[in-house]
Amino acid sequence: MSSQTLKLPDGRQLGYAQEGKGTPVVYFHGTASSRLEVRLLKKVTRDGGLRFIGIDRPGYGLSTFKDRIRLSDFASDVNALADHLGLDSFAILSWSGGGVFALPYTARNIQRVTRIVAVGCPSLPFDPSVAHNNNPLAKFAMKSPLIAKFGLNMFRQSVFNANHNIENYLASRSGKRMVADWPKPDACFFADLEWLKLMYGAMEEGFRQDGNSVKAVYQEHSLFMKPWNEPLSRIPPGKVMLWQGVQDKTCSVENAQKIAQIIKGVKVEIFPTEGHCVMFSQTDKLVKALKA
Repeated sequence: MSSQTLKLPDGRQLGYAQEGKGTPVVYFHGTASSRLEVRLLKKVTRDGGLRFIGIDRPGYGLSTFKDRIRLSDFASDVNALADHLGLDSFAILSWSGGGVFALPYTARNIQRVTRIVAVGCPSLPFDPSVAHNNNPLAKFAMKSPLIAKFGLNMFRQSVFNANHNIENYLASRSGKRMVADWPKPDACFFADLEWLKLMYGAMEEGFRQDGNSVKAVYQEHSLFMKPWNEPLSRIPPGKVMLWQGVQDKTCSVENAQKIAQIIKGVKVEIFPTEGHCVMFSQTDKLVKALKA
């Protein structure tokens, strides 16, 4: 995998990474993560002939922080990179919070996107505390920027500590509780040492900019709490596929159902025995969906 940077027209830096060769797929990473999430898709790239291009959103990883007011504010960065790489068209894969930015991008760049698979995507407005086991502190923190950023700084440090020695973390009380908190289909991934190393490595990279990274995470959570402000209904039928695990605690099935009411002709794929990590266990199906 190669990580690179691109200087954008306004002087900012954009970080991106590529994994695999073949059909180009732009990857929108989850909130509080980074371009390095594409490393979790090695099996898909190896077996499926796909070229994943992970992009750090502003404030994450190698990308310069920038205030984002609208969900589509990231779209020009994506287009600048696509132009740089010579991509006239491409598929999109998004996971979790990344879908909140991938769908508006698609609505404004219909001709460029061949197909989008959005996995475990929130529908707005979305309460971020739901993704944190409905923690009352998380719900309260979003009403106070100072408390929220204090909590995110603590979370950032915990990610760094865990990633420093992932074996010890997985064997610790916190690590065992973390695995236990996930539904059974997801727990098998978070109990997998190699998978967890890649996941926490992507998260640590997402937080590498210290205060700017924390601001980026907080800003995205704040955007999630507002209604959609993008013309998602413009997306033509057959362009969007929503994947949703019934056992997903982070983002419930109702989210996919709500999005399907906005985007006509969207295909909703429900997986009764899967959770938030459904795309990592349904790799063959994912390849077919992205190449359709």
